[in-house]
Formats: sequence, structure tokens, C-alpha cells
Amino acid sequence: MEEIKVIKNLEALKTIRPNSQWVSFAKRNIMTKQFEAEAETTATFASIFNTIGHAFETPKVLMPVLSSLIVSVFGFSIITAQTLPGDSLFSLKQAYEAVRISLLSPEAQAVAKVEQADQRLTELDKISKESENQGNKLAAGIVEVQKALSVASTQLSKLPDNQKAELVSNIVSKISKIEETTNASIMSNESEDYQEFYKILAESEIKEFEANINNLTATQKSLLQQAKENFDVSAYSEALEVLYQIQPSE
Repeated sequence: MEEIKVIKNLEALKTIRPNSQWVSFAKRNIMTKQFEAEAETTATFASIFNTIGHAFETPKVLMPVLSSLIVSVFGFSIITAQTLPGDSLFSLKQAYEAVRISLLSPEAQAVAKVEQADQRLTELDKISKESENQGNKLAAGIVEVQKALSVASTQLSKLPDNQKAELVSNIVSKISKIEETTNASIMSNESEDYQEFYKILAESEIKEFEANINNLTATQKSLLQQAKENFDVSAYSEALEVLYQIQPSE
């Protein structure tokens, strides 16, 4: 009789269903713990990568081996161009970039760091065009752009004038377009970092107009002189505004 009672009790357990609120809570709890574990792993890997990237004491002959090992173990797919600021794997992408740049010559490193600012702007532009990426990701993208621009500004003096002007022109153009699209201020005009970009661009434009001075009208020459005066007192953005008023002669 006792056995029959136990069997009936066991069969009764089959009809018991967990409370729906408890199920929802359990799922959220499990997902939260999983996310925290992934974030911790990502942070650990990023720390390892950054350590390797800054290990300048490591003989150069070993750096390609370390770089290849990193890519082989963790896979290049986690650091593709599709990873954007605000994504959980973005720190790994940055760590990989740091290792890659560390393998270059000093001259090539300077170019790569300026180009990195351009890349961050491209990523920010992509975020701004995807409605689901607004909010935190947009803010993260702006922060990464500002950091990259700050680094790039310290590298510009190491570049040849023609290459420097071309890179800066592209960067400033992208900044203007993105600021117009997002209504966000990427960098203040008063920022020393940003002024360095304006300085290089204004200097390039002035040289170009001076090389064609004989083709300028009296009005254009007057504007050029005004721009040069602004440039001489470090009013680089104002100099550019004046230079943009000089229209090509027909």
C-alpha cells in the first residue's frame, strides 16, 4: 500500500508547472550571469592583448609570431570591421589594432594612427545611420572618435605635408557631415586637438591659392589676405571660413 501511495504522489508531480513569473525571473537571472561572464572574459582578453601590444621590450622578431598566435587562437572574425563602438567585442578589435600598429615602422605607425581616426569616424557614421544603434552606442562612438582624434593630432607633424593635408581634409569633411547628421558635437572648435586639424587644412589651402595667385581676382586676393591674417593669429577655423568664400575663377 505504501508503494502505491508513493507512485500516485509521483504521478501527481507531473501536473505541477512552475509559476510564469518565476520562469521569467530565472531566465533573466541566467542571461545576466552569462552576460557578466562574457564581459569579464572580454576584459581579460583585452588586457592580455593590450599588454602584448605595448610590450616594446619584446624583440621585434617575436612580435609577428605573437600577432599570428592571437589571430589563430581567437579568430579574426571577432575583430572584423563589422564590430562597432559599444559592441562587447570592440575592445578586442582595438587590442588587435594596437598589436598590428606596434609591428609597423615609426613612420607607418604615425600614418596608421591618423587613419584610425578616420576609421572611427566611419564607424560612427554607420552607427548614426542605424536606428537600433542610437543612444548608448552613439555616445560610445563619439567618445572613441574623440580619443582617436586626440591621438592623431599628436602624429600629424610626423607626416609629409601632402599626405598630411589629404588625410586631414578627409577627416574634417567627415566630422562636418556626421555632426550635421547627428546634431552632436564631436569636438569643440576651441579644442587644441581640433585646432591642429584646422591649422593643417588652412595652411594647405593658403599654399594652394598662393601658387595660383595670378589667377585670382582682386576680391579673391583680398579674401586670401584676410585668411592669412587670421592664420597668423592662430584663428585657423576662421581662416578656413574665409578661404571657402574664394570661388574658382571662371
